[in-house]
Amino acid sequence: MNPMRSAILTALLLASGCRDWSKPVIPQDPELAALAKDAAPPTRDELHASASKLSKQGDARAALRALQRALAMQPADPQTEFLMAREYLALGERASALEFATLASLHDASPARAVACAPIMVAAGAPQRAASLIESALPAAGDAALRAPLLQELVAARSAAGEHDGSLAAARELVAAAPGAASQAILGDALLRAGQLADAEDAFRAGTAVDPRSTVCWNGLGTAALNRWIAGGKVDQSVRARAVAAFEASLAIDPDQPKVARLMASHGL
Repeated sequence: MNPMRSAILTALLLASGCRDWSKPVIPQDPELAALAKDAAPPTRDELHASASKLSKQGDARAALRALQRALAMQPADPQTEFLMAREYLALGERASALEFATLASLHDASPARAVACAPIMVAAGAPQRAASLIESALPAAGDAALRAPLLQELVAARSAAGEHDGSLAAARELVAAAPGAASQAILGDALLRAGQLADAEDAFRAGTAVDPRSTVCWNGLGTAALNRWIAGGKVDQSVRARAVAAFEASLAIDPDQPKVARLMASHGL
């Protein structure tokens, strides 16, 4: 054999032990290599941010998909479950909204989580469950700053359930824990719902005394007086005058209240 050919064959045999010559050599693309390095899966927080953006754009279904990925990465995460409950509620899927709000409150029994989940439960048609959740969280809320939002949600849940005695008890406790126009407005609204119109007037009037620029309290006062006037057969003109004065006081503070203007016009006030 030709010495040169023998040397070439020997070199090829040695090289064949180092790589598979049956596969083509493809030079690595630097851009593809960089892309592969950047293809790490998104974190939970990144998925939450993406879901928030999609939700603001009105795409609740896409937001849910992002949140489902986050929950798969971190099961039983109460924040993800809470966010999923909100998106299901936005889609009108109340059973799923209730399920995930319940899970979130089970995996995080804090007062703050109860305050966040209770309105979803009420909107999903389970006000009694919302009230029970709030009541279970109240013992952990030692100071007024923690108790006030819990009591506010308890008033709403009890009212939605038609449990007016429980709603009024919570509202009065709220006024004691966090005095002010906002608490008086909540008490006044609970009294209105319970049909206690005279007491509702008193509650709203007390709110205007605390904050004379509270349109919520002025409108509540007008509504309570208007309902008393209607319930009395529209006979007592002094009650009608109180309703007019309250609504006019509210409009003087904020003229841009078309609902108030329409209400007055519809009743000839």
